[in-house]
Amino acid sequence: MNPIQTAACRLGIVLALCAPLYVNAFGDLRTLDPEDRSGEWSFGFAYILEDVIYAGEERESTDLVPLFTYSGKHLFLDSTDFGWHAVDNSQWQLDVFGSYFTQGYNDHSFYRETGAVRPPDDALKGMERKNTVEAGLELTRKTDFGRFSVQLRQDAHGVHDGGELRARWANVIRGNQWQLEPWVEYNVLSEDKADYYFGVQSDEATATRPAYTVEQGSVWAAGLAGRYSLWRHHQLNLNLAYRAYSDEIASSPIVAEDSGVSVQFGYRYEFGGEKRPKDSGEYNFATNNARPTSLRVAYGCTTETKFVEILQGDINCADLDTDLASVFLGRQLSDRMLTLPIEGWLQLGLGRRFENDLQDDFWEGVFAFKAMFRQFPWSDSVETRVGFSNGVSYTGRIPALEQDKAARKNRRESHLLHYLEFSLDVSVGDLFRLDGMRDLFAGFYVHHRSGIFGSSNYYKNVDGGSNANMLYLEWEF
Repeated sequence: MNPIQTAACRLGIVLALCAPLYVNAFGDLRTLDPEDRSGEWSFGFAYILEDVIYAGEERESTDLVPLFTYSGKHLFLDSTDFGWHAVDNSQWQLDVFGSYFTQGYNDHSFYRETGAVRPPDDALKGMERKNTVEAGLELTRKTDFGRFSVQLRQDAHGVHDGGELRARWANVIRGNQWQLEPWVEYNVLSEDKADYYFGVQSDEATATRPAYTVEQGSVWAAGLAGRYSLWRHHQLNLNLAYRAYSDEIASSPIVAEDSGVSVQFGYRYEFGGEKRPKDSGEYNFATNNARPTSLRVAYGCTTETKFVEILQGDINCADLDTDLASVFLGRQLSDRMLTLPIEGWLQLGLGRRFENDLQDDFWEGVFAFKAMFRQFPWSDSVETRVGFSNGVSYTGRIPALEQDKAARKNRRESHLLHYLEFSLDVSVGDLFRLDGMRDLFAGFYVHHRSGIFGSSNYYKNVDGGSNANMLYLEWEF
């Protein structure tokens, strides 16, 4: 495993550990062809509509979630699933993986969309179940009749301390530009896991919600994954799934339905850049890649000014006087996007939030894809770059500015939020006629965290976020 791939996997684990709580089977709806080893990166979004099996007034859940994929020869990333193909040949496949398990739900003290207080008799009021990261092994036998898999997974974050056994059959039917993958799965949950997500502890019992222990649980599931390549870089996904829960789970006082259906519509942009090795030998994204790398260091202040208003020139600092320092590592993925002279980049960022004694300082991690344009009419004289990034940001604590805004709106907070960035810079070497510094850029960027206007359960339906105005130096090499 090379350094950049290792860093990407570790950041994925960190982000997954504290992702928000909602009920859906997103982690089970794979978007990649299981035989894809192309080494391509992609970014996109998925819209999920799902039946809610838990008791309460909300019988359906909708969500807008980001999609991140990498289909390497040895490593893979499929949004909430990431891992290593330890064995991979024509007959057998053994994967070592981590997976974000999303059976959890938020404290139902407030309505998800409006933030209003729920009535006292709400079925889940005062209860909360966390999502977690599970680690495991999956052994697959490849045959002419499909892929037969057995998977063992165990809680790796100390949330429920339980495990699960999954047996699965799937078969990929391939056309010229499309794929259909029917699948059937049977899952057996350990007592710890089943009781955590579907039981009621004695201290959670009420007059209308008696204590309940789930000693065992199982789930039957069947579905269909559809994939379509719309031209070279555009990938469409449709996933349908049906799940039926055992009587032990369905009899819980917090469970209203014994089955549910989920539908996922997804779009991904696959960068598809030419794989050019820097030296002789096999191409490797991190260690033998002729495409440029970048390193950016920045410092700036937080602000309550909206993202769009900052782009219009309203640049200032918040009254809370909190600051941010960041370091970003980037690697170019492609020279063109959407047939335009717009470069695609992968970004990994690490930030340090300075909270001015309002709370302890803390770290922030960013994973993003960036589009960059530099072919301005004057770029031959003074190279100028404009960039826009899209990804996710995870903070060790909730920034003080976000706490303040959430309290004013009576809305939730989230460690994990959507990340946007706008950047503008010029070559220092071109400005001062220094040939040795033409690959050094000085500029300004906006560091933006938000919940996409409260539309995403993935971001805990946060309606708000924060911005930081940042000055930086960035080297390309």
